[in-house]
Amino acid sequence: MLKARARRTHPGVFSVLAIVLAGVLLILSPSAAWSPGSLAVAQELPDPLVSFQTEIVKKLSGGSDISPLVRLENRATPENRVQVRRYLDGLLRSMGLEPQRHSYRENGENVFAMLPATTESDEYIVLGGHFDSVGRGPGANDNATGCAAVLATARHLTGLGQRSRNVVVVLFDEEERGLQGSRAFSEKLQAEGKKVVAVHTIDQMGWDSDGDGALELEIPYEGAVDLYRRAAEAAGFDSRIHVTQESGSDHSAFRRLGMPAVGLTEEYRNGDTTPHIHRPTDTWDTVNFSYLAGATRLVQAAMEILLRD
Repeated sequence: MLKARARRTHPGVFSVLAIVLAGVLLILSPSAAWSPGSLAVAQELPDPLVSFQTEIVKKLSGGSDISPLVRLENRATPENRVQVRRYLDGLLRSMGLEPQRHSYRENGENVFAMLPATTESDEYIVLGGHFDSVGRGPGANDNATGCAAVLATARHLTGLGQRSRNVVVVLFDEEERGLQGSRAFSEKLQAEGKKVVAVHTIDQMGWDSDGDGALELEIPYEGAVDLYRRAAEAAGFDSRIHVTQESGSDHSAFRRLGMPAVGLTEEYRNGDTTPHIHRPTDTWDTVNFSYLAGATRLVQAAMEILLRD
């Protein structure tokens, strides 16, 4: 068909059409030939946030090597946590942040970084999640997802042109051993006289079996619920935000010292939480990364409000 039509076209017309087509190809792609599938590929590009968080969760939970030829079975042993800290250091540096260590006992060491305010401020917001796991599981949901949410939010905040408060980005050690890392870190901030105006910790944010996108605020400080409602509106987050009295995570370590704190998690108390917690099956491929990204965008919007108000 195409060849027969070409023979019936006047040679001069064919030449003009060829020149025009060549010009269109150059405009569409100066460095590579365009194909009819290019638009479809562009429409199917993955969400950059999902890609970023998937890579973090996989490396932290043994889905891929965390460093050359090193793949973690858990984040419980001292040796494995050394590898995790090095990896977290590198991620923070890649965002332009300077990683610091807070060693509070032998084999107990938090990783943190300071994101300074762009204006004069003595107020601090703490954004954190624990990086350790139990020994019998790779800890993808508990709590590689929380680490991925904290790190993605930190990266987002570095791009803000104005920050009215300082942000402490911290990955806690030894949550699974009685909140030891967050307890020590809260005491450090208190001893340094830091004026902490809000603490937001994230623990388990990768399970949503009913697809409703809901999450929980654990013992929110006064004003936190309103903050997240405003953030939901700003981020287009239309899922339900529950309030619970769950105290079993890092936010409690700060609250005991009088700091305003809130924990964020999937529906841990409302019947839609991972069945793989503390089990060998808590692997990266059980994580709902779209849900994680949606919750992360909500946290990012909340942080923006705190850094703007």
